Amino acid sequence: MILKLKLKYAAFVIALSVVVFFGWFSAGYSQTEETQTAAIVNGLNTTALNGLIDAMKKNPDKGRVTFYSKSRWQDGMRSFTGFTGYKIDGAMVHEKTRQFVLLGDEAVELSGTDAAPGAVEELMYAVSTCVIAAANMNAALMGVKLTRLDVDIESDLDLHGLLGLDPKVRAGLTNVRMGITIAGDADEATLKKIATLGYEYSPVSETTRNGIKFTPVITVAK
Repeated sequence: MILKLKLKYAAFVIALSVVVFFGWFSAGYSQTEETQTAAIVNGLNTTALNGLIDAMKKNPDKGRVTFYSKSRWQDGMRSFTGFTGYKIDGAMVHEKTRQFVLLGDEAVELSGTDAAPGAVEELMYAVSTCVIAAANMNAALMGVKLTRLDVDIESDLDLHGLLGLDPKVRAGLTNVRMGITIAGDADEATLKKIATLGYEYSPVSETTRNGIKFTPVITVAK
């Protein structure tokens, strides 16, 4: 029963990610036992993860996280996107300590310079890394040591939609195929369950599969 509850909360845990739950504790969700020895499984601190899960059970109204990104066009198809802090229950954390920048470009066939992955490829990256993180987190909480965890993705795009040449063709991806390869010290059924949980509880995977409300606010600069 305890394991089922932990798996139920794993969906939210992975949304916070490894970086976020450390911010969570710094914001006041520390462990009650200061001298508690950390248990490490697959590189994850399961003692801290279980502490986060217990905190969520005791404080169900907590746990609202807001992430931010700022993208700026450079030239041609190139742009830069910056990531700094995020909010946990309305409080900004790590705004000055996190300074990540990603470069975006497009293929030469789309007039890009191929200096960095295109947006579709970065979406594939986001999905696959999120699935890996979610699967590994579930494995760690189950005490399963993984020796391999690969996610391979193929995605199809019809340029007629992107270029507005055919109104019947969507501008987005038309099909996505994912393959998950997993190995570890558990039986086949358990490993398949871990892979499935990674796919189902990954926030990025779930968002791409089920959609989300998306309303742009457009400002014309002077």
